[in-house]
Amino acid sequence: MDKAGYLKSLRSKLHRLPAQEIDAALIYYEEYFDEAGEENEQQVIEQLGPPSQVAAQIVADFTIKDLDTTPPSTKKNMSAIWLIILAILSAPLSLPLLAVAMALIISVGAVVFSFVVAIIAIVGGILLSGIFTLISGLFIMTNHWPTALLFIGFGLITSGIGALISPATIRLIKRTGVVCVESLAKLFQKITRKRKENF
Repeated sequence: MDKAGYLKSLRSKLHRLPAQEIDAALIYYEEYFDEAGEENEQQVIEQLGPPSQVAAQIVADFTIKDLDTTPPSTKKNMSAIWLIILAILSAPLSLPLLAVAMALIISVGAVVFSFVVAIIAIVGGILLSGIFTLISGLFIMTNHWPTALLFIGFGLITSGIGALISPATIRLIKRTGVVCVESLAKLFQKITRKRKENF
């Protein structure tokens, strides 16, 4: 593969980025090739690694930059997490370092997922228990009205508590997503910092 083929392959793998970002990346790498000289093309290609690896790093860098400039959303956080994980996996790492990075990502991901599921289960449980208690109170109204009023009152209080804490729970889950993306971005930057210093 020569310089032209490398840059063409890199362009095709960056199709998800805005055109100006693709052009800026290609100009950067074209200048890098030009500075090295035509006789060192193969050495530059070996140093850079496959175009897919370079593209993954460019996409991850863009994702991190984009997160800093636009307001976060759950969908955006999830796609950013996946893009950064893919970039970490495609980074030129030794096998032990890659294994450590993967173990760290999987363990932290499992903890965060468990935390989110537990929060949703608690809030959902509070809401559902309140609704079921309220409905139970309505069904026993004709049999024993004092017990029915107790059930209805407890159901209204529990449902109200669940409704009050739901927005805070949603904000907490969104914030957790943002923290995950920021943490992965920092991990990615640490992994690739050494590589960027060589350019």
